[in-house]
Amino acid sequence: MAFTLATRSSWNSPALRLLAQRGIATTAVPRMASEKPANPKSFKIYRWNPDAPTEKPRMQEYKLDLGQTGPMVLDALIKIKNEVDSTLTFRRSCREGICGSCAMNIDGKNTLACITHIPKDQPTKDVLIYPLPHMFVVKDLVPDMNYFYK
Repeated sequence: MAFTLATRSSWNSPALRLLAQRGIATTAVPRMASEKPANPKSFKIYRWNPDAPTEKPRMQEYKLDLGQTGPMVLDALIKIKNEVDSTLTFRRSCREGICGSCAMNIDGKNTLACITHIPKDQPTKDVLIYPLPHMFVVKDLVPDMNYFYK
């Protein structure tokens, strides 16, 4: 995001005037003209918490602006976890498609989240994210790897 130095004499927008009323004489403020337009995308993510046995597994919807996140599904998951819902649980490690930690079912396909691009060809279509279907679930998108290593 680009920033510009603004002083009291150049504060023309209502948001900048509000900053002036709060006593901020000089500050770095984002340039509104350089921001990308909103590009919303909806992610429906499988959620299940073993600590709440009375709750059934469910799909939870999150909306993100694709202009504010990276191009991969893993980038979107990290943004959701860091900025929207810190209880979301998933595995990640190398971010290069080597280790397989971020393996999950994305839009009906078993793949790695770190090498799967967020589909932009159908902006109204939700991205569906499930844990791997052939493994037991520990929590949310985390599969039980015990049987895998035996």
